[in-house]
Amino acid sequence: MYLNTLALLALLSAPGLASEPVPATLTGSILSTDGSGLPGARVTVLPASPGSAPAAVVTSGNRGLFLVSGLPPGTFEVRVELPGFEPGTIGGFALAPGETRNLDVTLRLAGVRESLTVVSPSPRDAVEAAEIRESSARDAAEALVKLPGVWKLRKGGIANDVVVRGSQSRDLNVLVDGERIYGACPNHMDPPSFHVDFAQVDRIEVAKGPFDVKNQGSLGGVVNIVTRRAEPGFHATANAAAGSWGYVNPSFTASWAGESFSALAGYSFRRSDAFSDGDGRRFTELTNYRANAVDAEAFEAGTAWARVGFVPAENHAVTLSYTRQDTSHTYYPYLQMDAVTDDADRFGLTWEAAPSAVLTSAKLSAYYTQVDHWMTDEYRTSSTTASRGWSMGTDAFSKTLGGRLEATAWNVTAGIEAYRRYWDTTTYLAGMQYRPQASLPGAATDVVGLFAERSFRLSGTVNLDAGLRWDHASASVDPGKASTDLTWAYHGTRATEQTDSLPGGSLRARWQAAEGLEISLGAGTAARIPEPQERWFSLRRMGTDWVGNPDLEPSRNTALDLSASLRAGRFYLSASAFLNEIADFVVLADVKKVNMVPGVMNPAARTYENVDARLAGGEAGASLTLTDRLVFSGSVSYVRGTQDPRPELGIDSTDVAEMPPVAGRASLRWDNGRFWGEAEGVFAAAQTNVDSDLLEETTPGWGIANLRAGFTFGSLGLTAGVENLFGRLYSEHLSYQRDPFRSGVKLPEPGRNVFVNLSWRY
Repeated sequence: MYLNTLALLALLSAPGLASEPVPATLTGSILSTDGSGLPGARVTVLPASPGSAPAAVVTSGNRGLFLVSGLPPGTFEVRVELPGFEPGTIGGFALAPGETRNLDVTLRLAGVRESLTVVSPSPRDAVEAAEIRESSARDAAEALVKLPGVWKLRKGGIANDVVVRGSQSRDLNVLVDGERIYGACPNHMDPPSFHVDFAQVDRIEVAKGPFDVKNQGSLGGVVNIVTRRAEPGFHATANAAAGSWGYVNPSFTASWAGESFSALAGYSFRRSDAFSDGDGRRFTELTNYRANAVDAEAFEAGTAWARVGFVPAENHAVTLSYTRQDTSHTYYPYLQMDAVTDDADRFGLTWEAAPSAVLTSAKLSAYYTQVDHWMTDEYRTSSTTASRGWSMGTDAFSKTLGGRLEATAWNVTAGIEAYRRYWDTTTYLAGMQYRPQASLPGAATDVVGLFAERSFRLSGTVNLDAGLRWDHASASVDPGKASTDLTWAYHGTRATEQTDSLPGGSLRARWQAAEGLEISLGAGTAARIPEPQERWFSLRRMGTDWVGNPDLEPSRNTALDLSASLRAGRFYLSASAFLNEIADFVVLADVKKVNMVPGVMNPAARTYENVDARLAGGEAGASLTLTDRLVFSGSVSYVRGTQDPRPELGIDSTDVAEMPPVAGRASLRWDNGRFWGEAEGVFAAAQTNVDSDLLEETTPGWGIANLRAGFTFGSLGLTAGVENLFGRLYSEHLSYQRDPFRSGVKLPEPGRNVFVNLSWRY
């Protein structure tokens, strides 16, 4: 049905059936001064009229090729940006109806600039929307694993977590358009990235390390999902993706933008059955799912979004946005329960201005998000004798209200960030006659932070990026509902509130050592507040209780980062090394009862403790342009986590749990601008450095092969591929047990996965 609809839309847009002018096409190459192609350049096509919004933004491919189709006839200019190179511009050219024009843009290595702009002092990578459509990725974590230093934590068919240099979601800021969104599940079933659909996404940015001073809690890095904006005139896009195990994902977006008003709206639907591993077994066969759930839907989600913008005065712009997502029966085989529903609402308001030559920019943003989450074991065999059809369930709700004001003047960007995170969960167990337990009652976290950053030119070849931040944080739970008996029994405290002051900052020196060679050295420190469930979650169980630790200290990462990039002719190389010294790193541990409390029957509980830890490693990537159309590229990543034992707390292991192994990928890609094909190999070494205290298991190494191809013809695009071509049975090390009670299974990766993605743009 979706394919028929797309075909009809394509016919209606044809020149013979519509009165609209035949669109034009722009192609070309982004080149260095030696003639080699430059991949990853941002190409912006702008109408010639001053103040107009971009007509298109694309990224150059591996050989520096770019293609922009569907342009209306008119006069345009092209701007090209690539880190380490001076921007390039070609302006004042006209495109006639149906014309295809070729443009080559040559970029020079960056030298001394007359003016400096404030840039992020952290190493930054990004994945563009076009790259996402070239894979079978179903969420942000699966899309980002192609970046060096990024891994995923698989939970099921969707809602996987992003891991950056060994730092998991609790130590990362995962943002949407720079705004915070927190899930409601205490076991992170619903990470922030889960509440954004790919059809909304323009690109996903990853900043590694504690170098971001604009956002509190960037202990290990930042993942920022940037959503689409309306383009000048009327545009519509439709995508229809399908894949193995009944996966379908149709979506549609329409937008219009004029001089003073813009609007964009879209809808996406996605669903899938449980995938099969390399041996042909559904993941629902590997744990305790009921027989009627084995072949059932593993997830279903519908997402709708809208954005409107208007210009109230010259150099001022206001944007309002809203997203609604409804998700049902999402399976999480690594846990004891599954999400029956997970519904989210996200509101955003932004004002931007360029007030004067001195105050070059100002931005005020406000946002509100809420997530309703209900999970039970109703799909599992553990519920077969329960009177309500489930033996355990948790009703969870979270909301976040926040805002930011920042401005730039005299090359200094400064601002204030404030947000409140509220979280409430209630748990029911059939063994306790469904008596509700306020497992996380009314947990509130309030943060106010100040930040500033600036770039300095120290010499003709050396720049320095500097940033400072200070936060005041207060956290509490409802003292009338909190289970202080548990915290008193196991930790000797009944505290229901904590206050923290958190300074931070970063420095990065960037040295243009020679033509094509840039070296940077960064030092930074950042802290995160303990998660509410780490301090105050409480659950009485048969056998082992689960209790937070109100005395936890904030975790602080002090890091060094050395990176270098070299471009020589057709060869490009980048490498980095890092050392993260983390004071008061939060780990799971067992704790014995220290005080006798009526009703607390168990002798021990699973809780959270602080240890000192360090993460060290690095990444390397390279590409070689073999011919004008053929490029070889590859990357490898490594991280090692160690911790200082605390025998008095039962923490004897020197290995940090859940650390990714050595992993990498290599690909050979042919691309002529319209047609492309790629063969890729992905591998991971065995992981034997495991936390014996938590009974963490080792994981053997593995390797798989992927094939992908696609073409673009006018407004139509088609991508197809096969991932895990030979149906290898394997598991990634991180896809293992996130439950404090060791209830999970080592979840395998999908077997042979065939996918196709058809796109249309008007």
